[in-house]
Amino acid sequence: MRTALTIIHFLMILLFTAGSYGADNTTFVTPPWRHCLGIHKVGQFYLDILSGYSEKFDDPQGLFCIKLDCNDDTGSDKDDDELTVFGLNSGNHNLIFNSGMTSICIMDGSGEGLAGFDRPLDVTGSREGDVFVADTGNDRILHFLYQKDRLNRIGDIALTDGDPLSSPSSISLSGGLLFIADTGNDRIAVIEDNGKPVSMMRPEFRGMKLWGPTAVEAVSKGDDWVYYNDFFVAVVDSLGNRLWKISTDGEPVEVAKYSSLGRKGRFGHVAIDYFGNIYVTDTKECVIHKFSRHLEYITAIGGIGYNGIELDEPRGISIYRRFGQIFVSERSGAQYFWIGTDILRLCAENLVFDHDNNILIIDISFLLTEHSYISMYLEREGEKKSYTLFEDIIIPGGEFARTVKVPCLEDMELANCKIRLTVVAKPTYSSGEFLEVRRISQLIAPLSSR
Repeated sequence: MRTALTIIHFLMILLFTAGSYGADNTTFVTPPWRHCLGIHKVGQFYLDILSGYSEKFDDPQGLFCIKLDCNDDTGSDKDDDELTVFGLNSGNHNLIFNSGMTSICIMDGSGEGLAGFDRPLDVTGSREGDVFVADTGNDRILHFLYQKDRLNRIGDIALTDGDPLSSPSSISLSGGLLFIADTGNDRIAVIEDNGKPVSMMRPEFRGMKLWGPTAVEAVSKGDDWVYYNDFFVAVVDSLGNRLWKISTDGEPVEVAKYSSLGRKGRFGHVAIDYFGNIYVTDTKECVIHKFSRHLEYITAIGGIGYNGIELDEPRGISIYRRFGQIFVSERSGAQYFWIGTDILRLCAENLVFDHDNNILIIDISFLLTEHSYISMYLEREGEKKSYTLFEDIIIPGGEFARTVKVPCLEDMELANCKIRLTVVAKPTYSSGEFLEVRRISQLIAPLSSR
């Protein structure tokens, strides 16, 4: 174990890591300066400083973030969003984690024999300090315990029934059980942390069989910060060409094929947020795909050269569900975001005033990328006065298409005017103005009035 502490002030680091706000894509947002001191993107410069120029990024892979009980000040809630993040630098066979905002620890796993990692690809753990690593090249799971900024090895986890793991490439701790993408055995192995098997998932769905699973994330009864009683396992298989939703009992629910996205990449690592939305990295396309918990495609976040969130070959991804904090490893670094929201493809049309029944009718449609508080307003062309249709109603992420009928508001003399619809969204994770998104429709002329 090597520990590196900062020895210079962070001013130079901030110059290299601070980013702009107000980017076009607001499904992910950069945290405000006061929250992270501008340190939301970590590159080689940052790692050089913290490691004393002893560590280089080499094939970063799985990430895991957690609020550790041992680091929690129970007398205050001011540190509730301060997390420990564990990340695998797979090419160097190392595990890197932070011991605060200004220091990191590096677990050197490049040695031979029992102490060495061989192409570790994923990591998971618990708030009690248990850390589990999928040591892929060694066909095993390693168990550690976090204590006083150190990881103390507990031992290997081997299946007690004598059915060994083969190239386990991903791991998720959920409901007190380990869900392992046992790649070489074409299954998801569900085991206790002592190696006792609970089940072996080999689902079949519409003629498809699970083949070579490479990523797994589970939400189970008893997990912290899960909104719906919809407990399931998300699995990537078939060389990144499929994303499965499987029940925690091993029954297939749905499968999404990468080919349906009309892109040329493949699915990578996977994470699940508070509302059960599924996020999957895509190294080739440099984006993160977001699906609903029903495997309905919502949007892609990121890209290279995009006027918004830029991602450089995103690999691992982890979400702290309580506050919607997201960590993503990249080709030569990592980034930190908050889950925001966005309103895409806003359309308002077929505006009708029914004066006989004192009703306003309008067709409204848009794509909402996250569960949000939604407010809608009408504004007459050239005027700032607003007429409220709805205010702070919660709408789930996904396609919204409704014929809205509301009572005509008093002194609403709009029947002969052109009108714009304004829709305002705030994600439910925060009510701060920082995360508010406002979108305005094209001018609408009433079709008729009665």
